[in-house]
Amino acid sequence: MPTDPAPPARELAAIIRDEIARTGAMPWARFMELALYQPEHGYYERATQNIGRRGDFFTSVSVGPLFGELLAAQFSEWLDELPPPPAGGPLQLVEAGAHNGQLAHDVLAWFQCQRPDQFAALEYCVLEPSPRRQAWQAEMLRAFAGKVRWFRGWEEMPVPGISGIIFSNELLDAFPVRRLGWDAAAAKWFEWAVRCDGDAFAWTRLPLTDNPRDLFHPLTLPPELTAILPDGFTTEVGPAAVAWWRQAAGALRCGKLLTLDYGLSALDFFTPGRAHGTLRTYAQHRSSSDLLAAPGQQDLTAHVNFTALQSAGESAGLRTEALTTQSRFLTAIATRAWNATAPPTDPAVLRQFQTLTHPDHLGRSFSVLVQSRRPSRAGEDMAR
Repeated sequence: MPTDPAPPARELAAIIRDEIARTGAMPWARFMELALYQPEHGYYERATQNIGRRGDFFTSVSVGPLFGELLAAQFSEWLDELPPPPAGGPLQLVEAGAHNGQLAHDVLAWFQCQRPDQFAALEYCVLEPSPRRQAWQAEMLRAFAGKVRWFRGWEEMPVPGISGIIFSNELLDAFPVRRLGWDAAAAKWFEWAVRCDGDAFAWTRLPLTDNPRDLFHPLTLPPELTAILPDGFTTEVGPAAVAWWRQAAGALRCGKLLTLDYGLSALDFFTPGRAHGTLRTYAQHRSSSDLLAAPGQQDLTAHVNFTALQSAGESAGLRTEALTTQSRFLTAIATRAWNATAPPTDPAVLRQFQTLTHPDHLGRSFSVLVQSRRPSRAGEDMAR
C-alpha cells in the first residue's frame, strides 16, 4: 500500500474531500470513478507505465503479441462469415478501452501479414472517451494511421450501426460499481459510501434508495439466502457495465460482441469466501483490500457479473454463443490455426501460450462472453 502519496495523489484526495464537504458522504461508485478517471489525476490518466513487469499488473496483452494474434485469427474467421458490407463499405473492428493501443497494434499487424485481403477492407475503430489516452494510442498505432478511427462515445459511432466485431479486454472490471452491504438486524441492503476522517477516508453506510431487485436483476435472491448472510456482507453491482453492454448490443447491426475479463456468475458473488466482495487494488503487482488508500495511485477492479451481461445482451436481441474460460477460448483458436499451418516451435511463443491458457496463470482467471446478431434479411439482400 502506498504510504507517502505523490503530489497527484494528494491533489486528487483534495478534490474528493472537497466534493464530500459540499455534497456529503460519497457513494463508492463516485469515489471509484474519480480515483480511476478524474481527467487530471485519475489512475488511468497517468502517463507512467502501469502494465507489465515494471507496472502494477500483468494483462494478457502484456504477455506478448500472441494474444492479439489469436484474437485476430478468430476475428478473421468471424468476418468471413458475415455478408459483404453494403456498397463496398469497410469491415469493422471496434475495440473499446484500448489503453495504450498495444492490442490494436498486434491485431492489425496480424491482419496485414496473414490476411492482406481483409486488411485492405478493414476499419479499426477505437472507442475511447479520454483525449489523453487517444494520444497514447495514436502514438502506438502510427504505422496504421490510415486504418484507425477514434470515437469518444457510442453516439459518435457510424450509422446505421456496426457490421463486424465489437470487443473489449479487461475493460468492464474497471467500470465503477456500487458497493452494497447487508444489514442483518434490519434485513435490508445499504450502500457503502466514503466520508472524511481528518485527512484520511473512511467507510460509512447510506440508505439504499433503489429497489434491490432491480440492482440484482436478473438474479432473484431467495429469502433462504439472505436469511443466512452475515451482518455487513458486502457485494458489488455493476449497472454501468450492464448499461454499456446494452449500448454495445444496440450498436451492433450484425456480427459479434465479445469481452474477456475477470468475472463470475451472479450467484457466485454470494459464496462465503466473498463476504467482503470482489473489489481489489493493484499496485506494483501487489493486491490489497485497502480500497481507500492513495486514490489515483493504484488500480481498482471488481469482478464482472457475466449473468447480468448475458441477460442484457439477450434482451437486446443478441444470441449467446459462448460463455467460457480464456483457456478454452484461446486453445480452440490455436488448435484451428496451428492445424492449418504448423504448431509454433519458438520457445517464446510457447511460453506466451502457456501463460495465456494455463489454469494457474491467466487461463482460468478470465472469462469470455461472445454474443452475436445475425444480419437481417433486408441487410443480406442489400449486401448482394
